[in-house]
Amino acid sequence: MRLKIFGAGLFLAVVACGSAGQPSGATSPGGGASAQPSASSAPSTPLFAIASGLPGGQLVGEYVHGGKATVSIVDGQGHVRATASFEPPPEPAIGPVRGLLQSPVRTVTGAVFYADKTGAVHKLKADGSTSVVATFSLTNAQQLLSYAVSPDGAHLIAIVLSTPPLHNPPAQTLGDPVFQEGGHWTLKLETADAGGSTTTALQRDLGTAVPSPTQIVGWDLTGPLATLNSQIGAQQSPMSAHLFGELIHLAADGTHLDALGGPNCGAIDELPDGTVVCSSDWPRFSVRTSRGQILWQASLPVDNYYYYGLWLAPDGKSVAVDSLVITRTSVASAARRSNEGLSQLIALGWLDANTVIEASPSGQLSLYQAFGLTKIRDLGISGIFEGLL
Repeated sequence: MRLKIFGAGLFLAVVACGSAGQPSGATSPGGGASAQPSASSAPSTPLFAIASGLPGGQLVGEYVHGGKATVSIVDGQGHVRATASFEPPPEPAIGPVRGLLQSPVRTVTGAVFYADKTGAVHKLKADGSTSVVATFSLTNAQQLLSYAVSPDGAHLIAIVLSTPPLHNPPAQTLGDPVFQEGGHWTLKLETADAGGSTTTALQRDLGTAVPSPTQIVGWDLTGPLATLNSQIGAQQSPMSAHLFGELIHLAADGTHLDALGGPNCGAIDELPDGTVVCSSDWPRFSVRTSRGQILWQASLPVDNYYYYGLWLAPDGKSVAVDSLVITRTSVASAARRSNEGLSQLIALGWLDANTVIEASPSGQLSLYQAFGLTKIRDLGISGIFEGLL
């Protein structure tokens, strides 16, 4: 994949200790959403969610600071079934880098969830109805929210990481301090049952040095997922578009459980059953069970080209990245690159085991048949693929 530069200067990494649980929140009518039924009959493919206008470094599109984000429920023909606009949690200032933020959008069967700038988590259904299911309070722009929703939509868990106060005057050069001297980083882990109150499971003062915080990154069939030693900012894209540290399961009390993929995995993507694609000997990658048994291995093409944003197919038998689909025995390519050598296709995920969602650099979405990488159709919409409903 193309080398995407986020910003000049240092590479900032941060990780945290956390605790997980089953959060809750107050149910109330949501706003800013509308259903837009298509003129066609029921979709022939699963519904999925896309989002645009999200802060932080993204694979496609650009974020306008202070702008609104949009989340939509879409079918495989590109028809928008429901949509909502919201102000997303901000991208905190952490230095001359772009934030490696967790998406404020999460999907489960039948619904998509999105967190706004106050920390309220909204639920949007395909009929256009919305409700607020939990609130993980955000009180200032220097807080990073990461959260996840259980597969049944009944429980939520979140970590709020707060930076020290920003230095006054603001940093103007690489040598200027970003934060007030002596300011502390803090971490709060909260849980909620959908429609109930929010419970604080853990609070920690992480001290004055840039910490290594835990981030909540998802929820599979076993339980909540988190990354340890998570990078929160970078000047160029890491290999994964959403996992920026060591992938583990997290207990409700914050205990660190099993490390997925075994030791030295370097998780890039994970399936609900715990199957994970690992980058431990890049550019060779391996697909492993959650306990680390290698299922198959392959290598990315060695062509002086930086690939990032790998996605494991739902059946675990292939990986999509950029304009490639790689199996243990083959590489399929759409072979579309610009004169500068940059790919004109960016893989964003899988609709099913045979269908890849690809985007242009501006975010225009298309469906491709995986094993010949031939176009099925343009969807006529743009955004970041956020998952199946």
